Amino acid sequence: MDLLTNLFGIQVQSEDWNKQNRLPLYIAGSYDFATVTLNGCRCIVLIPREELVTLPALKKEIKKIQEIDRVPVVLKLPTISDYRRNKMIENNIPFITDRQVFLPFMGTFLAKESGEEKELKKFMFSTQQLILLYLYQNKKKLYVSEATRLLPFTAMTMSRAVKQLEATGLFHVTKDGVNKVIESYYARPELYERLKEHLSSPVRRIGYLKKSEVTNEMVIAGESVLAEETMLNPGRTATYAVYVKVFNKELLMNELVDPDEQVRIELWEYEPKQFSVDNMADRISVALSFLENEDERIESAVEELLEGVWAG
Repeated sequence: MDLLTNLFGIQVQSEDWNKQNRLPLYIAGSYDFATVTLNGCRCIVLIPREELVTLPALKKEIKKIQEIDRVPVVLKLPTISDYRRNKMIENNIPFITDRQVFLPFMGTFLAKESGEEKELKKFMFSTQQLILLYLYQNKKKLYVSEATRLLPFTAMTMSRAVKQLEATGLFHVTKDGVNKVIESYYARPELYERLKEHLSSPVRRIGYLKKSEVTNEMVIAGESVLAEETMLNPGRTATYAVYVKVFNKELLMNELVDPDEQVRIELWEYEPKQFSVDNMADRISVALSFLENEDERIESAVEELLEGVWAG
């Protein structure tokens, strides 16, 4: 509460709030409670013991508390995302962090959170795969335990990926019992567009390979997928993708000599078979492989490809 004294010259007095036993257990067990008097204005401060619940649930919890003690209820948080901050302000829910104050009954000071000063640029590829899983499962909620089962990550890698998603302000992470749940605020097409600046082409390197050396570890990719799924005419050379860690790079040729005898190979940063269907690399990753492409024919085909994803 030092920020209040420094900013507004407010005298802060604090003592325990001892009415938790009148609250439902799920609320009483989720917070530490204190009665705080700010320049003579009494309020209840809630300090979450775990991840904060969704906004609708929070409003219901505050209402329950105010049925017992009719004073303002203030959330004390270590930090807050842009999205949650804006939604809290829209709903007139007071909060205090180490750098921000929103007390509509007294005063407001909104600075950047220290974590926000570091611009979020490109995602880790593990985060990108978690996004693909979320987009393809086409459900509002994704359980982290299910994602951990389906993706080849350690628990630590999954935790970092979830934190990167949350840092965008486009997702929130809640709990369903003991299970963490990822949920986005946006429908899939809009979510993809908002995330695209953080996503990367999966392609690390491109080369050529003899047709006779194509294996089951490879799937159709690139323009070959566009030719299968859109109105784009097929090229003479087929394109395949393979996970860079399972490919013998000594087989890769830098030059296309004979399109009848060679295929184009993309070495991917993650397993292209992970979300593949019908021996084709997943369509979102294929779209991302053309991020730097400025050919209008390709751009149009990519849009058509993604429309098929969102319609599915």
